[in-house]
This record gives sequence, C-alpha cells and structure tokens, in this order.
Amino acid sequence: MGRGVFASRGFCQAELIEVCPVILLPGIKDEDQLGGMRKYVFHWQEAGDVLAIALGYGSLYNHDPNPNAKFTLRYARKEIVFRAVRAIAPGEQILVDYRWDETDYAVFRKTG
Repeated sequence: MGRGVFASRGFCQAELIEVCPVILLPGIKDEDQLGGMRKYVFHWQEAGDVLAIALGYGSLYNHDPNPNAKFTLRYARKEIVFRAVRAIAPGEQILVDYRWDETDYAVFRKTG
C-alpha cells in the first residue's frame, strides 16, 4: 500500500481525525502530468475538477473500499476533513475510500 497513516490513539465513530488545508493545482488537469505524485491528489470539483494536494497527513491515507474513515471537501475553506466512520483502535491503519471510478482503479492496479 505504500505510505500510510496509523492511529496513535483510538477514535470513536464520527470523531474528527484531521482537518487538512489543500493546495489547488489549477494548471494541471490530468494526473499523468504529476508523475509519482498522482497517487496523492484529490479532485476538487467545485473549481471545475481542479486537482488538489492535501497537507498534513491528508494525501497519505490509503484506500480501502470498506474504509474506517471518510473525508469531506470544504470548498469555501479549501480544506479536507477526515472523520472516523467506526471506532478505530490505536495502531490501526486509517483508510478512506478515494471515490475513484473503475477506470481509476484499473490504472492504479497496473502502476501502483
């Protein structure tokens, strides 16, 4: 899975894990332009499907189709908020669903 984020303490369901400011990448429309960084971007659709990099640990959470955390995009504040969707134990990896479509998953499996 590459890099990842592990809980240093337990989290309750719906508890805030992290609020991450983002850096928008308005001149880049295709993840392929980012090379190895393409695994760390979010689609910031409020700005016309611009890509964004989350600061903090935001771009390091790994994907799982059955995640223990979720993220919400706060467009006005240019932030991504991560919350637990169930209890997370200390030492457990924090995983989110990247919201990719099937094409994105196929490309990632070939190159990830």
